[in-house]
Amino acid sequence: MADINFIFLVLFFLVIVQSVVGVGILVIGTPFLLILNFNIIDILSILLPISILTSLLNLIFFKFNKKKLKMKINSNTKRLFFFVCLPSIFVGLYLMEIFQDTINFKYLVSFIIIVSIILTKIKKLILNVNNKIRIIFLSLIGVVHGLTNSGGTLLSLFMSSHLEKNNSRYSITFFYFFLALFQFLIFNYLFNFNQNNFDYMFILVSLPLAVFLGNYLIKYINKEKFRNLITILSLIACVFLVTNNN
Repeated sequence: MADINFIFLVLFFLVIVQSVVGVGILVIGTPFLLILNFNIIDILSILLPISILTSLLNLIFFKFNKKKLKMKINSNTKRLFFFVCLPSIFVGLYLMEIFQDTINFKYLVSFIIIVSIILTKIKKLILNVNNKIRIIFLSLIGVVHGLTNSGGTLLSLFMSSHLEKNNSRYSITFFYFFLALFQFLIFNYLFNFNQNNFDYMFILVSLPLAVFLGNYLIKYINKEKFRNLITILSLIACVFLVTNNN
């Protein structure tokens, strides 16, 4: 097991990343903890509260800067998300409950991440899709996220494919908050919150600081470079996952 301070440092960095681009804690944190031989249930119980609170603090920041940032979410996108994507999470978590002892999550998460990255590179193909395709895509996001914790890249792709650039960060943060929150509620119902030895004081002490740093740094950094950083880190994590035989 890795040193707990090293884990805290990585999570602190991932909170900053998520504050900049909207995703990161679950997308990178899941393969990171799988490499350290955490089981998928412990991973969800550790990362979901951190992701939820990170998104919530960022939404509060957006609320106070709403007029300045000119944020707005399409009502049709909201409707599709809440009525299609969120219920699909239950399917993914139910599959996890059934197959948690038989699925190799290291390989599955790696596969999902690689497919998601490929889709982001050809996202122009889904720019003008019809509503039926969007429904299928949102259903897929929910199932994938419930089963592997790795639907953030797909969600980011879906939102950025049809929303204005200046509005995408807020939209991704908004929907990712509810994605993780709904996932956590269903997870707690199916598995009961896993009482592990993780020190949740990290959340209370370090998380607000990391969120502040993320919102401060975004004024001086290129958001696309941070997205590329997520891609690179995800690919590195995949390599470690598929080559780690422990």
